[in-house]
Amino acid sequence: MTENKDLDAEINTLRNEEVRKQDLIDISKRKKISFKNLTRFRQLSRWRTAALFLVLFICLVVVFAFSFIIPCPVRPVSQRTWNTKFEDAVTYPLITLWDVNKDKVTDVLFAFKDMNSSNINGLCITEGLSFPCASVAVLSGTNGSLLWQRGLEEDIQHVQCGIEKLGGEEESSGCLIIGQLQLITAVDSYTGETLWKLNMSFATSVSVMGPALILPDLDGDDVEDFLIFFRSHQQVGSVMELILLLLSGRSGNPIGQLVHHNTSQGFVHFSPLVHITNTGVYYVLFIQGTVQGMALRDLYAKATGTQPQGSNLNQGLLKSDPEWEKMTDQDSRQIEIYRSRTAHYLQRVHVLGNNAGKLLISTSNMIELLDGQNLQTIWSRNTTQIRCPPVPGYFNNDGVFDFLIEDVIEKDRKKVIIVDGNSGKTLWEVELMFSENSPQASSVNTMSRSTFLFWGELATETNSSVIADFTLKKQYLYMVHPSHPSIILELSNSTENVVAFTTALFERSRHACNVLLKGQSVGSEPGTVSITKQNLKEAINLSTVRRLKGNDDFSDEEIKQYFYRMRYSS
Repeated sequence: MTENKDLDAEINTLRNEEVRKQDLIDISKRKKISFKNLTRFRQLSRWRTAALFLVLFICLVVVFAFSFIIPCPVRPVSQRTWNTKFEDAVTYPLITLWDVNKDKVTDVLFAFKDMNSSNINGLCITEGLSFPCASVAVLSGTNGSLLWQRGLEEDIQHVQCGIEKLGGEEESSGCLIIGQLQLITAVDSYTGETLWKLNMSFATSVSVMGPALILPDLDGDDVEDFLIFFRSHQQVGSVMELILLLLSGRSGNPIGQLVHHNTSQGFVHFSPLVHITNTGVYYVLFIQGTVQGMALRDLYAKATGTQPQGSNLNQGLLKSDPEWEKMTDQDSRQIEIYRSRTAHYLQRVHVLGNNAGKLLISTSNMIELLDGQNLQTIWSRNTTQIRCPPVPGYFNNDGVFDFLIEDVIEKDRKKVIIVDGNSGKTLWEVELMFSENSPQASSVNTMSRSTFLFWGELATETNSSVIADFTLKKQYLYMVHPSHPSIILELSNSTENVVAFTTALFERSRHACNVLLKGQSVGSEPGTVSITKQNLKEAINLSTVRRLKGNDDFSDEEIKQYFYRMRYSS
């Protein structure tokens, strides 16, 4: 038995050794196979890496080659300040800003009349017009060079730009030029070429009143349309006849018939505006003594004899606002927005997330803010005599528009007051001397609040008693920011007649500029007409710090540096 056990042990040992040898052989074979596979993988990875770098190299070569063959367009450097002059000319009190040549820098449109007899065979005769003729000119926002100029057969009242698809131009925008009598012409803003011109043969003894109202598409051609107000020359007694015309933005043809509207109270030329209620319904508001309004769908029905219909029209034309319908007179189909006093100015105040916003109404001696939906008074304040429309801007940090008003307190003296948009209370004020031809104020937004700019002259010991001769003195442009309310910067002064003035961003979120139109107005003796663009930073560098009542511990240089570093936004 013992021998058998020993034999079995030897046999098992031999078998185990054979199994181990076989396992070692199998492991060795697997290692060889793995090594071969790893070698192949490494070779494949190298090829892939090489192919990737080759593709990247080819792409870089192509990019660099095309960068030399087709170079990127060179963007012109925008000059901080430029001045363009026209000799022996008179000008109109209007400035329109729009990027005409699509270089992302705002350009300047204005109108003037060349009275130089040596140019009698120039622009006017070339365009078949009698000399002298009015013309609209566009100056490049970068350097003040003339982009285009075109003659027109009558004096100019208004130029509106940035109207998309005007004349059916799908990839372009246009300008609408409105004369002082019957001229209504649409032009391509890039070239100045005529897109269409309104044929006034259907109404002769009329003249245009104020700018056109831009309306949503009324005729289903996917182009915004217009509402034009005319005044009839055939006035009977104290009754004035207004004529309203709906106009196609694509063709310039009338939409429907003329709508006649009689009024015995004074119609304010520049008062009409388009108002949208919270339900999205469109109304046309205007001043005729008090503030009146009518639904756009009612106006459309009067012009065409039918209610607006069609799935491609704006929904605001197809429905009514129940709250406003209750306030509408069912016979005249008009709504009286404000009936307390004779209104002078009507402005729509934007409120974020609220279609109706607010309505600011200025009378001769009161300013009142209404809720744009229920027309209830939010606040009102008395004034002495409002000189011009209030200028909106942000003076405090509540995100609500405040208003700069110019209140005439006596001959040649005014108060510039910034009013809180929430309460109507005074946030800031200063008293200035001024002349009747002083330009209106302006404002431009900084990253948080607004900078306000206004004209006049601070009263001092040397000039406070010489008021009667102020019209012969310089006009001063001042700037105030809520961060330093006891400081105003005197930016510039001029003995020339400033016909029009505005402040705006010329490049998005880059730099704000003042634009001044100087010269003699139409009807005066001709002289030099000049357009000046001045970067606000440049003006601040050259400014003088004026200190009002109050404490401010900063030096003049620190104040100017603070204003210089301000960033502006749209």
